Amino acid sequence: MSVNYKRSFLWSGLFIIAFLILYTIFRTTNVQSREKPLTAEEKYPTVFVHGYKGTYNSFRTMLDRFENQHGWGQKTLEITVSDSGSVRYKGSIPDNPTSPPLVQVIFENNRASLDKQGIWLENAMKLLHHQFNVSNVNIVAHSMGGLASTKYLEDTTDSPFVPKTHKFITIATPFLGVTKDSYDQINTGAAVIDLKPESRALKELFINRNMIPSDIEVFSIAGSGDDVVNVQSALGSEFIFEKNTFQSQIVYDPSISHSGLHETVKVDRLVGDYLWSE
Repeated sequence: MSVNYKRSFLWSGLFIIAFLILYTIFRTTNVQSREKPLTAEEKYPTVFVHGYKGTYNSFRTMLDRFENQHGWGQKTLEITVSDSGSVRYKGSIPDNPTSPPLVQVIFENNRASLDKQGIWLENAMKLLHHQFNVSNVNIVAHSMGGLASTKYLEDTTDSPFVPKTHKFITIATPFLGVTKDSYDQINTGAAVIDLKPESRALKELFINRNMIPSDIEVFSIAGSGDDVVNVQSALGSEFIFEKNTFQSQIVYDPSISHSGLHETVKVDRLVGDYLWSE
């Protein structure tokens, strides 16, 4: 074996050893950062509420990205509410979570009125409070889910039977009604009536806005490519949450549809930054 070959072999070996050492240090540092104890606010469960005609699939991929792609939390509980208002669940809320707990709420009747959906969400929140001793939550809601969540907040002011809401994020929620002209012609159910501009249900949300606790932080997201709920309607939340700390953001991308707003990393990052970045 030549001297030059021996030197080349030696340097290659040293390079591999150095790389392995650096990799081990980097990986250990990452593990330590992930295992850093959560703050009190990071331990608050975040509840995801789907919109009109929503199902388990509505937030499934976002939750999967949060958990497996971004490392922002873990789905630990799924709550299903029947048409009668009864609740059943799979999973739990850890007593001492190591990552932010994510909770998915599913309404079996996904075309029901806003009044019913508000009650059903209240039942889900009561389960969180009584079964798992949850005192504080965040809410992330898409489309009509944001209206149902607003209705819930108005109806449970100072209630000792539900958790307090810390942060509330609405995604493409039609606070001024659905603006697509043909929407009520191609869709059915009591919800369609409530989603019309100037409906009784929307007017009541505005009338009762002073019932919403003023310490809830609110963030509303709209999409320029949303052909169901225009930007003005999605950001109409500003008139509902006039007493609250309020932020809004428009996602300028004509390729992202109404249903696509919870299927894009652009919205993922807006939600994640608002919930957990200081």
